[in-house]
Amino acid sequence: MQNTQTKDMMLEVRREYEQRQGYEIDDKSRLNHYVQDRVALANALRPYATYKDIGEIFGKDHATVIHYCREHEAMMNSYPSYMVRYENALSLTSRVSDRMAIAPKVRNVKSRNLHAELATIKRTINKLQKFQKKIEDKLGINEEHS
Repeated sequence: MQNTQTKDMMLEVRREYEQRQGYEIDDKSRLNHYVQDRVALANALRPYATYKDIGEIFGKDHATVIHYCREHEAMMNSYPSYMVRYENALSLTSRVSDRMAIAPKVRNVKSRNLHAELATIKRTINKLQKFQKKIEDKLGINEEHS
């Protein structure tokens, strides 16, 4: 890993995430909640680091992290619990990166399609808003009171 500041940021995000969850992530376990934790964190950290660098904080190789990134949308569609984990990972990543003054990396990759990435981000936000609405409805919270 080239940039130790980025590595420190990713380790801090993981530490705070585990603290928020109330348990340490077992990097070798295939239990669903641990897999969801790793996928959520990997996707939240992706704008800041390479697949290889992200893999290092989980003891995984770059191919595993690529798999995590490809599974993200399917998990968003299938597991409400994953949406919550991803939202937590995203907010912690944003907060820690801001605190440490680390900006997302801009990659100039020929195969990168910014329009597709933007569409994915919009779909993710839409799904999270729908999930939020369901929870607010269940709790009887109206937007007017927010």
